[in-house]
Amino acid sequence: APAPPPPRLSTADGMLLLASCVNAVAISWAGINAQAYVTATTFMVLANLNKFVVVAFGIAVLHEASSWQAVVGCGTSLLGGAAYARARSNLASRPTPVKCSEAEADDEDDEKASLQPA
Repeated sequence: APAPPPPRLSTADGMLLLASCVNAVAISWAGINAQAYVTATTFMVLANLNKFVVVAFGIAVLHEASSWQAVVGCGTSLLGGAAYARARSNLASRPTPVKCSEAEADDEDDEKASLQPA
């Protein structure tokens, strides 16, 4: 017996499919663009937090089944992202240490300047 023909998409289904494709391209473009502005580690954290948002959306809006493993994974992802953001903030607030070679170069410049006739 011949295989039945594939089901046809309604106009609404076709529009949703097209919107999904446009959304996927926009998200991919945003990800590629973001790489120019953040460190590799920050980008990895953003990617993991994005997965958290997708899973949380599925559970909250689409009423997908949620196991305890999914909830623990989402919580761990969220806590890890928050800890990383706090660590980056603390690191940014510290003064930049002067390297020994830079300090020596500054001392040599000061000595040369003091030996120059005024």
